[in-house]
Amino acid sequence: MFRCRNYSGTGTLLFSTRPKERREDLYDRDKEIEMIKDSIFRGEWITVLGMRRIGKTSVVNVAVNESGSIKVRVDLLRIYNPAKRQYGKEEFLSLLLQVVNDTIKNYTFLSKVTRVIGNILGIDSIELDKAKVKLKKIRGQDVIYILSQLDTLAKDNKKKLVLIFDEAQELSKIVGINFPSLFHDLYDNCTNTITIFTGSMVRLVEKTLKDVEYNEPFFGRYIRKVELTRFTKEQSRDFLLKGFEEENVKVDENVIEDAVKKFDGIPGWLTLFGSEYSFSAKHGLKAKVDEIVKKAIEEVKNEAKNFIMYSQSPLRYSAIILAIDRLGGKGKLNEIVKVASTLSGEEISKSRVYEMLNRLADLDFLKKDEEGIYSFHDDIPNRLGVVKASEEVFNTKNNYVA
Repeated sequence: MFRCRNYSGTGTLLFSTRPKERREDLYDRDKEIEMIKDSIFRGEWITVLGMRRIGKTSVVNVAVNESGSIKVRVDLLRIYNPAKRQYGKEEFLSLLLQVVNDTIKNYTFLSKVTRVIGNILGIDSIELDKAKVKLKKIRGQDVIYILSQLDTLAKDNKKKLVLIFDEAQELSKIVGINFPSLFHDLYDNCTNTITIFTGSMVRLVEKTLKDVEYNEPFFGRYIRKVELTRFTKEQSRDFLLKGFEEENVKVDENVIEDAVKKFDGIPGWLTLFGSEYSFSAKHGLKAKVDEIVKKAIEEVKNEAKNFIMYSQSPLRYSAIILAIDRLGGKGKLNEIVKVASTLSGEEISKSRVYEMLNRLADLDFLKKDEEGIYSFHDDIPNRLGVVKASEEVFNTKNNYVA
């Protein structure tokens, strides 16, 4: 018999697939949480980096919650569109006003900001349908004024204000807003506000923030970096054992070892596996490990396919990825050029392949080591998902012009 879980109680939720809010629901991220909290108390800006499904959102949530700060989270994936290479400032401002409005609803002492936004837009209340037609009027200094009002009210109530930009690499696609200037004013004038940037496309986020850091007028401001890494094999095994113990589910040791190998230390995949396996066991169903792996592969495949399909060179991108697969999962530039050219039926220049490989590495679909070798990630979902996406695009190559 399995015990019932009291989700309103104090039990942990290691296998919950939702972003975590409490430290006890996380596994082995105490160091990173304390680094973020310490940076918040010091007033230092932070960037939290790590590949997809590594747990960035959960770690930031827990750290900000424990700091007692007011959280304004701008999830830039809400405006993400693989068919677009740029976003207008109205899309960004609409998202920003939505999250500011949501924050105001949670803190009555912030209600003054509603009037501030209304005055800027020339409307009585923040109704986004009405506001959208007026967003073009908002300037960078208006955004800073709104944030400065939040900053002041938070400070008056003895709280820090934490502004979070999730998937910060998307900032580089927004036109019509001078982010170096905006962040300069925010950094210098809103001293009670800490900005946190997160991103799963590590190389791309670092490039985006470097463009901000080394651009006038933001030049010289410091952004602390916190990086989340995969679990070790020992940590992965311990995570699963603790999670299954919490769920009161007995699992064969071979199943644990198989999952550790397949998911290669990525918390999101390990959590999905633990959740699905426990659910099946509790309801008298046979847990199909391969089906859980397929579900994870499908997620990655859809992400990679969206990028390849809407790129300027879908055939070439898919040929490059399949070339690496033909080479055993890794290869040097010259090897990849040769095989990709053969697969695509055209001579692709070395410089073009180099550019496209680095783009795939920036987007975290590939790895690039210090010796210039490109390879897939080691976990099965990321490796097979990218390959399957490329195969599907490549098999319909007559629909594309590379």
